[in-house]
Amino acid sequence: MTHRPKLVALSLTALLALTACSGNDNNASNNDSTNNETTSSETAKSDENITLDFAIFSPDQEPTIQKVVDAFEAEHTNIDVSLRVIPWVDYWNTLKTTASGGTGPDVAWMLGAQIAPYLEGKALLPLDDAIKEAGIDTSGYPQMLLPLYQADGATYALPKDFDTIGLWYNKDLFDKAGIAYPDASWTWDTVAENAAKLTDSSANQYGIAAPIDAQAGYYNTIPQAGGFVISPDGTKSGYDDPKSIEGIAFWTDLVAKGYSPSLQSFADTEAVAQFMSGNIAMMYTGSYFAGRFANDEYASTHFDVAPMPKGPASNASVINGMGNVAFANSKHPKEAAELATFLSSPEASTIQSESGAVIGSYKGTQQAWVDALPMFHAQVFLDAVDGAVVYPTSKNTDAWASREGELLTPAWTGDQTPAEAAGKLAAAMNDAFAAE
Repeated sequence: MTHRPKLVALSLTALLALTACSGNDNNASNNDSTNNETTSSETAKSDENITLDFAIFSPDQEPTIQKVVDAFEAEHTNIDVSLRVIPWVDYWNTLKTTASGGTGPDVAWMLGAQIAPYLEGKALLPLDDAIKEAGIDTSGYPQMLLPLYQADGATYALPKDFDTIGLWYNKDLFDKAGIAYPDASWTWDTVAENAAKLTDSSANQYGIAAPIDAQAGYYNTIPQAGGFVISPDGTKSGYDDPKSIEGIAFWTDLVAKGYSPSLQSFADTEAVAQFMSGNIAMMYTGSYFAGRFANDEYASTHFDVAPMPKGPASNASVINGMGNVAFANSKHPKEAAELATFLSSPEASTIQSESGAVIGSYKGTQQAWVDALPMFHAQVFLDAVDGAVVYPTSKNTDAWASREGELLTPAWTGDQTPAEAAGKLAAAMNDAFAAE
């Protein structure tokens, strides 16, 4: 089982490579024509109306992204952009299948943890020329996120947004318990002490949500304990490091003490839904839920957010961000690259921040996001950038990340100690690294 994700990833890479080679053959054939004919053809087509397909996975963001698309179309009157929302559960498989088959979108959302097979398969267009033509100064983006989308000196996406993690809480449950709201002085111990006070199993009320959640959970508490997911040189897993195990045990202890619903409960009803129903007092999660909370009658009134509580080493938050990529097999590569670049531009960043949906990636635009969410102390997410740790990725992230839930589950259910479960995950992860 250890090697199955690796084989899937290699198959995808091979398919993408074949697709890229096929595209290159076609280009070679086209290049047999004279330069004059090519230039003439391009000139003739320059004013024709074209359609670009653009795939995303968030219905929550669709209205905002449509505004960005509208702004692009206003500047490119001969281009129509068809925005398509593919549900998260289907998105990545759909993107991989259509990319390898040559039937995919022209432009799509991309995560740093997912990009490697597309880069290896040469399925993406470099955006450097489009970035230069648009006059975008890339120093305006969070610098730790840019490398997620760069390879061999080329840039294949710019961050369209970024997110950090905070401690969300239900003010009503805190008020009823007579407990002061969380603030910057809170530590792991404070969380556990108050989770106990806020738990009333007879009323189906829990102090905190502790699902197996990488981005909102142990990717934060591991560095807060002084541990690491991937070694600084990128060659080995950190899951079997004692400090990393301590970061995992923070969560398993909360479950073992009954302060959180069980994994089975989260399988039946996701953690954020239980939190929004008013049954959970605290939840570590990201800025990416702020828009949903703001648009919910109950959450917008009862929720607020505080800085991350401090662990033994720090209160570090993981930082991540989405990018927009253009596919090499697009029939309109120049326009696709222009669209992908515009979608992460300062103008697009401003539109996104002003909507309150996500934090726009470009400097000087984020305050608009805070201003759009006056019901929350949303500034904590911007403050969390200082000292943040970047979302861990490798050349084949999915080969090990896809096994985290499987191998950590026994620690959450109490069938294994955190050290036992983390050790098995570290071994599987190191196997994956050896095959990269």
